[in-house]
Amino acid sequence: MISVTSVPLEDPTARSLWDEQQAELRARYGEPDIDEDFADHLPAEGLVVSLLANDGTGEPVGTALLRWSPYDTGAGAAEVKRLYVRPGHRGHGHSRVLMGHIEAAARRGGAVRIVLETGTEQPEAIALYIALGYTRIEPYGAYKDAPDSVCFAKDLATRLLVVNGTIGAGKSATAAGVHDVLTERGARSAYIDGDSLCQAQPSNPDDPYNQGLLFENLAAVAPIYRRKGYGLVIVARVVEDPDDRGRYTRAFGAQGLPAEVTIARITAPEEVRMDRIRAREPEGYWQEWGFARTVELENSLDSYDLDDVLIENTGRSAAETGAELLAQIGW
Repeated sequence: MISVTSVPLEDPTARSLWDEQQAELRARYGEPDIDEDFADHLPAEGLVVSLLANDGTGEPVGTALLRWSPYDTGAGAAEVKRLYVRPGHRGHGHSRVLMGHIEAAARRGGAVRIVLETGTEQPEAIALYIALGYTRIEPYGAYKDAPDSVCFAKDLATRLLVVNGTIGAGKSATAAGVHDVLTERGARSAYIDGDSLCQAQPSNPDDPYNQGLLFENLAAVAPIYRRKGYGLVIVARVVEDPDDRGRYTRAFGAQGLPAEVTIARITAPEEVRMDRIRAREPEGYWQEWGFARTVELENSLDSYDLDDVLIENTGRSAAETGAELLAQIGW
Protein backbone atom coordinates (compact mmCIF):
# COMPACT_ATOMS: atom_id res chain seq x y z
CA MET A 1 0.00 0.00 0.00
CA ILE A 2 1.34 3.42 -0.93
CA SER A 3 0.11 6.95 -0.36
CA VAL A 4 0.34 9.42 -3.23
CA THR A 5 0.47 13.17 -2.64
CA SER A 6 0.88 16.25 -4.79
CA VAL A 7 4.16 18.08 -4.20
CA PRO A 8 5.71 21.29 -5.57
CA LEU A 9 7.89 21.09 -8.66
CA GLU A 10 10.91 21.92 -6.50
CA ASP A 11 10.26 19.17 -3.94
CA PRO A 12 13.74 17.84 -3.02
CA THR A 13 12.59 14.29 -2.31
CA ALA A 14 10.85 13.96 -5.67
CA ARG A 15 13.88 15.43 -7.42
CA SER A 16 16.22 12.99 -5.71
CA LEU A 17 14.10 10.15 -7.09
CA TRP A 18 14.23 11.75 -10.53
CA ASP A 19 18.01 11.69 -10.25
CA GLU A 20 17.86 7.98 -9.43
CA GLN A 21 15.66 7.39 -12.47
CA GLN A 22 18.02 9.31 -14.75
CA ALA A 23 20.99 7.31 -13.46
CA GLU A 24 19.13 4.09 -14.24
CA LEU A 25 18.26 5.31 -17.75
CA ARG A 26 21.85 6.30 -18.44
CA ALA A 27 22.92 2.79 -17.43
CA ARG A 28 20.32 1.23 -19.76
CA TYR A 29 20.90 3.48 -22.78
CA GLY A 30 24.47 4.61 -22.30
CA GLU A 31 23.53 8.30 -22.53
CA PRO A 32 21.36 10.87 -20.74
CA ASP A 33 17.67 11.28 -21.51
CA ILE A 34 17.08 13.85 -24.27
CA ASP A 35 14.74 15.79 -22.00
CA GLU A 36 16.73 15.23 -18.81
CA ASP A 37 16.54 18.84 -17.60
CA PHE A 38 12.94 19.57 -18.66
CA ALA A 39 11.88 20.59 -15.14
CA ASP A 40 14.42 23.39 -15.02
CA HIS A 41 12.67 25.05 -17.98
CA LEU A 42 9.05 24.22 -17.11
CA PRO A 43 6.92 27.36 -16.70
CA ALA A 44 4.59 27.46 -13.72
CA GLU A 45 1.52 27.26 -15.95
CA GLY A 46 2.96 24.19 -17.67
CA LEU A 47 2.68 21.93 -14.63
CA VAL A 48 -0.51 19.93 -14.09
CA VAL A 49 0.68 17.90 -11.10
CA SER A 50 3.84 16.46 -9.55
CA LEU A 51 3.32 13.33 -7.46
CA LEU A 52 5.33 11.61 -4.75
CA ALA A 53 4.51 8.11 -3.49
CA ASN A 54 5.46 6.87 -0.02
CA ASP A 55 5.11 3.42 1.50
CA GLY A 56 3.48 2.65 4.84
CA THR A 57 6.61 3.69 6.74
CA GLY A 58 6.87 7.05 4.99
CA GLU A 59 9.76 5.99 2.77
CA PRO A 60 9.60 7.59 -0.70
CA VAL A 61 9.14 4.89 -3.32
CA GLY A 62 8.10 6.57 -6.56
CA THR A 63 7.20 9.67 -8.54
CA ALA A 64 5.24 10.84 -11.55
CA LEU A 65 4.65 14.22 -13.15
CA LEU A 66 2.15 15.57 -15.64
CA ARG A 67 2.69 18.73 -17.67
CA TRP A 68 0.89 20.35 -20.56
CA SER A 69 2.65 19.06 -23.62
CA PRO A 70 4.91 21.68 -25.23
CA TYR A 71 5.02 19.61 -28.41
CA ASP A 72 2.83 19.28 -31.47
CA THR A 73 0.66 16.60 -29.87
CA GLY A 74 -2.66 18.43 -30.22
CA ALA A 75 -4.34 21.07 -28.08
CA GLY A 76 -5.25 19.86 -24.61
CA ALA A 77 -2.61 17.11 -24.56
CA ALA A 78 -0.82 16.48 -21.26
CA GLU A 79 2.49 14.64 -21.11
CA VAL A 80 3.61 12.16 -18.45
CA LYS A 81 7.15 12.59 -17.15
CA ARG A 82 9.25 10.94 -14.45
CA LEU A 83 7.12 7.89 -13.80
CA TYR A 84 9.49 5.98 -11.57
CA VAL A 85 9.33 3.34 -8.85
CA ARG A 86 12.47 2.39 -6.95
CA PRO A 87 13.77 -1.09 -7.87
CA GLY A 88 13.19 -2.56 -4.42
CA HIS A 89 9.51 -1.62 -4.55
CA ARG A 90 8.66 -2.90 -8.02
CA GLY A 91 6.28 -5.72 -8.77
CA HIS A 92 3.53 -4.45 -6.44
CA GLY A 93 1.48 -2.38 -8.91
CA HIS A 94 2.78 0.98 -7.69
CA SER A 95 3.25 2.28 -11.24
CA ARG A 96 -0.40 1.50 -11.98
CA VAL A 97 -1.45 3.45 -8.89
CA LEU A 98 0.67 6.42 -9.92
CA MET A 99 -0.75 6.33 -13.44
CA GLY A 100 -4.25 6.24 -11.98
CA HIS A 101 -3.49 9.46 -10.12
CA ILE A 102 -1.96 10.96 -13.24
CA GLU A 103 -5.05 10.20 -15.32
CA ALA A 104 -7.32 11.62 -12.61
CA ALA A 105 -5.27 14.84 -12.61
CA ALA A 106 -5.45 15.02 -16.41
CA ARG A 107 -9.24 14.68 -16.35
CA ARG A 108 -9.53 17.26 -13.57
CA GLY A 109 -7.38 19.64 -15.61
CA GLY A 110 -9.51 19.26 -18.72
CA ALA A 111 -6.99 17.36 -20.84
CA VAL A 112 -8.36 15.53 -23.88
CA ARG A 113 -5.30 13.36 -24.37
CA ILE A 114 -2.32 11.98 -22.47
CA VAL A 115 0.98 11.38 -24.26
CA LEU A 116 4.23 9.90 -23.02
CA GLU A 117 7.61 8.60 -24.12
CA THR A 118 9.51 5.54 -23.03
CA GLY A 119 12.21 3.48 -24.69
CA THR A 120 13.02 0.17 -26.27
CA GLU A 121 15.15 -0.80 -23.25
CA GLN A 122 12.17 -0.49 -20.90
CA PRO A 123 9.95 -3.45 -21.84
CA GLU A 124 8.22 -3.39 -18.46
CA ALA A 125 7.11 0.21 -19.06
CA ILE A 126 5.88 -0.61 -22.56
CA ALA A 127 3.86 -3.53 -21.21
CA LEU A 128 2.35 -1.31 -18.51
CA TYR A 129 1.16 1.36 -20.93
CA ILE A 130 -0.35 -1.18 -23.31
CA ALA A 131 -2.17 -2.82 -20.40
CA LEU A 132 -3.54 0.60 -19.37
CA GLY A 133 -5.03 1.20 -22.82
CA TYR A 134 -2.37 3.41 -24.36
CA THR A 135 -1.69 3.06 -28.07
CA ARG A 136 1.58 3.61 -29.86
CA ILE A 137 2.02 6.86 -31.79
CA GLU A 138 4.78 8.40 -33.86
CA PRO A 139 7.61 9.88 -31.79
CA TYR A 140 6.98 13.57 -31.10
CA GLY A 141 8.92 16.70 -30.22
CA ALA A 142 12.38 16.08 -28.81
CA TYR A 143 12.00 12.35 -29.49
CA LYS A 144 11.17 12.51 -33.21
CA ASP A 145 14.55 11.34 -34.37
CA ALA A 146 15.50 9.21 -31.36
CA PRO A 147 15.77 5.57 -32.54
CA ASP A 148 15.27 4.18 -29.03
CA SER A 149 12.12 6.17 -28.28
CA VAL A 150 8.66 4.61 -28.10
CA CYS A 151 5.72 7.03 -27.70
CA PHE A 152 2.17 6.34 -26.57
CA ALA A 153 -1.12 8.22 -26.26
CA LYS A 154 -4.51 7.75 -24.66
CA ASP A 155 -7.60 9.81 -25.47
CA LEU A 156 -9.78 10.95 -22.58
CA ALA A 157 -13.54 11.39 -22.71
CA THR A 158 -14.95 14.91 -22.63
CA ARG A 159 -16.50 15.63 -19.24
CA LEU A 160 -19.74 17.55 -19.58
CA LEU A 161 -21.58 19.33 -16.78
CA VAL A 162 -25.18 20.32 -17.53
CA VAL A 163 -26.43 22.94 -15.06
CA ASN A 164 -30.17 22.46 -14.74
CA GLY A 165 -32.76 24.56 -12.92
CA THR A 166 -35.97 26.47 -13.20
CA ILE A 167 -36.24 30.13 -14.18
CA GLY A 168 -34.64 32.34 -11.55
CA ALA A 169 -32.73 29.51 -9.85
CA GLY A 170 -29.48 30.87 -11.26
CA LYS A 171 -28.33 28.11 -13.58
CA SER A 172 -26.64 30.45 -16.10
CA ALA A 173 -24.89 32.46 -13.39
CA THR A 174 -23.78 29.28 -11.61
CA ALA A 175 -22.51 27.71 -14.84
CA ALA A 176 -20.47 30.86 -15.48
CA GLY A 177 -19.25 30.68 -11.87
CA VAL A 178 -18.14 27.07 -12.38
CA HIS A 179 -16.22 28.15 -15.46
CA ASP A 180 -14.55 30.98 -13.51
CA VAL A 181 -13.46 28.58 -10.76
CA LEU A 182 -12.02 26.16 -13.32
CA THR A 183 -10.22 29.00 -15.08
CA GLU A 184 -8.69 30.11 -11.78
CA ARG A 185 -7.55 26.52 -11.23
CA GLY A 186 -5.82 26.49 -14.62
CA ALA A 187 -8.11 23.86 -16.11
CA ARG A 188 -9.05 23.75 -19.77
CA SER A 189 -12.80 24.39 -19.83
CA ALA A 190 -15.52 25.93 -21.96
CA TYR A 191 -18.90 27.39 -21.04
CA ILE A 192 -21.95 27.30 -23.34
CA ASP A 193 -25.21 29.07 -22.51
CA GLY A 194 -27.59 26.52 -24.00
CA ASP A 195 -30.45 29.04 -24.17
CA SER A 196 -28.44 31.13 -26.64
CA LEU A 197 -28.47 28.22 -29.09
CA CYS A 198 -32.26 27.97 -28.97
CA GLN A 199 -33.33 31.55 -29.69
CA ALA A 200 -35.34 31.08 -32.89
CA GLN A 201 -38.98 31.81 -33.73
CA PRO A 202 -41.35 30.43 -34.72
CA SER A 203 -40.49 27.18 -33.01
CA ASN A 204 -41.72 23.82 -34.20
CA PRO A 205 -45.04 22.97 -32.52
CA ASP A 206 -43.59 19.54 -31.68
CA ASP A 207 -40.52 21.19 -30.13
CA PRO A 208 -41.72 24.39 -28.43
CA TYR A 209 -38.47 24.98 -26.53
CA ASN A 210 -36.20 24.20 -29.51
CA GLN A 211 -34.41 21.27 -27.88
CA GLY A 212 -33.88 19.73 -31.29
CA LEU A 213 -32.18 22.93 -32.43
CA LEU A 214 -30.05 22.88 -29.27
CA PHE A 215 -28.69 19.40 -29.88
CA GLU A 216 -28.03 19.99 -33.58
CA ASN A 217 -26.04 23.07 -32.62
CA LEU A 218 -24.17 21.24 -29.87
CA ALA A 219 -23.29 18.36 -32.19
CA ALA A 220 -21.85 20.91 -34.61
CA VAL A 221 -19.74 22.85 -32.09
CA ALA A 222 -18.66 19.98 -29.80
CA PRO A 223 -15.92 18.75 -32.20
CA ILE A 224 -14.53 22.29 -32.36
CA TYR A 225 -14.18 22.54 -28.59
CA ARG A 226 -12.59 19.10 -28.60
CA ARG A 227 -10.15 20.03 -31.35
CA LYS A 228 -9.19 23.15 -29.42
CA GLY A 229 -8.41 20.95 -26.41
CA TYR A 230 -11.21 21.70 -23.96
CA GLY A 231 -11.90 18.53 -22.01
CA LEU A 232 -14.29 20.15 -19.52
CA VAL A 233 -17.50 21.67 -20.89
CA ILE A 234 -20.28 23.37 -18.92
CA VAL A 235 -23.72 23.85 -20.48
CA ALA A 236 -26.50 25.84 -18.79
CA ARG A 237 -29.86 24.47 -19.89
CA VAL A 238 -33.08 23.07 -18.45
CA VAL A 239 -33.26 19.25 -18.55
CA GLU A 240 -36.88 18.10 -18.81
CA ASP A 241 -36.51 14.97 -20.93
CA PRO A 242 -34.96 11.71 -19.64
CA ASP A 243 -33.49 11.18 -23.11
CA ASP A 244 -31.48 14.40 -22.91
CA ARG A 245 -28.64 12.76 -20.99
CA GLY A 246 -28.08 10.37 -23.87
CA ARG A 247 -28.25 13.22 -26.39
CA TYR A 248 -25.55 15.13 -24.53
CA THR A 249 -23.46 11.97 -24.25
CA ARG A 250 -23.57 11.45 -27.99
CA ALA A 251 -23.17 15.11 -28.97
CA PHE A 252 -19.89 15.42 -27.03
CA GLY A 253 -18.58 11.93 -27.75
CA ALA A 254 -15.20 11.76 -29.50
CA GLN A 255 -12.59 9.19 -30.53
CA GLY A 256 -15.15 6.48 -29.85
CA LEU A 257 -15.53 7.69 -26.26
CA PRO A 258 -18.99 8.78 -25.10
CA ALA A 259 -18.93 11.96 -23.05
CA GLU A 260 -19.09 11.66 -19.27
CA VAL A 261 -22.24 13.64 -18.44
CA THR A 262 -23.21 15.04 -15.04
CA ILE A 263 -26.49 16.89 -14.51
CA ALA A 264 -26.54 19.29 -11.56
CA ARG A 265 -29.69 21.12 -10.58
CA ILE A 266 -29.58 24.57 -9.03
CA THR A 267 -32.40 25.40 -6.61
CA ALA A 268 -33.60 28.51 -4.80
CA PRO A 269 -36.75 29.32 -2.78
CA GLU A 270 -39.71 30.58 -4.75
CA GLU A 271 -39.60 34.09 -3.26
CA VAL A 272 -35.92 34.39 -4.24
CA ARG A 273 -36.68 33.28 -7.78
CA MET A 274 -39.53 35.79 -8.02
CA ASP A 275 -37.23 38.60 -6.92
CA ARG A 276 -34.66 37.61 -9.52
CA ILE A 277 -37.30 37.49 -12.27
CA ARG A 278 -38.63 40.88 -11.14
CA ALA A 279 -35.13 42.38 -11.34
CA ARG A 280 -34.59 40.88 -14.79
CA GLU A 281 -38.06 41.69 -16.19
CA PRO A 282 -39.36 44.76 -14.29
CA GLU A 283 -42.83 44.59 -15.86
CA GLY A 284 -44.97 43.26 -18.66
CA TYR A 285 -45.61 39.96 -20.38
CA TRP A 286 -42.22 38.33 -19.76
CA GLN A 287 -42.38 39.03 -16.03
CA GLU A 288 -45.79 37.40 -15.75
CA TRP A 289 -44.68 34.53 -17.93
CA GLY A 290 -41.56 34.05 -15.75
CA PHE A 291 -43.61 34.05 -12.53
CA ALA A 292 -45.88 31.31 -13.86
CA ARG A 293 -43.17 29.31 -15.59
CA THR A 294 -40.76 29.17 -12.64
CA VAL A 295 -43.39 27.50 -10.46
CA GLU A 296 -44.57 25.11 -13.18
CA LEU A 297 -41.04 24.14 -14.15
CA GLU A 298 -39.84 23.68 -10.56
CA ASN A 299 -42.69 21.23 -9.95
CA SER A 300 -41.87 19.41 -13.18
CA LEU A 301 -38.17 19.12 -12.33
CA ASP A 302 -39.06 17.75 -8.90
CA SER A 303 -41.15 15.03 -10.51
CA TYR A 304 -38.61 14.18 -13.24
CA ASP A 305 -35.73 13.62 -10.78
CA LEU A 306 -33.10 13.58 -13.55
CA ASP A 307 -30.27 15.19 -11.60
CA ASP A 308 -27.10 13.73 -10.14
CA VAL A 309 -26.77 16.48 -7.50
CA LEU A 310 -28.85 19.38 -6.15
CA ILE A 311 -27.17 22.61 -5.09
CA GLU A 312 -28.81 25.43 -3.14
CA ASN A 313 -28.09 28.83 -4.70
CA THR A 314 -29.04 31.53 -2.23
CA GLY A 315 -27.09 34.24 -0.40
CA ARG A 316 -23.70 33.69 -2.00
CA SER A 317 -21.77 34.45 -5.16
CA ALA A 318 -21.97 32.42 -8.35
CA ALA A 319 -18.33 31.40 -7.86
CA GLU A 320 -19.06 30.11 -4.35
CA THR A 321 -22.01 28.08 -5.59
CA GLY A 322 -19.88 26.87 -8.49
CA ALA A 323 -17.08 25.80 -6.16
CA GLU A 324 -19.50 23.75 -4.06
CA LEU A 325 -20.94 22.18 -7.20
CA LEU A 326 -17.48 21.15 -8.40
CA ALA A 327 -16.69 19.64 -5.00
CA GLN A 328 -19.97 17.72 -5.02
CA ILE A 329 -19.37 16.16 -8.44
CA GLY A 330 -15.66 15.51 -7.90
CA TRP A 331 -14.31 17.69 -10.68
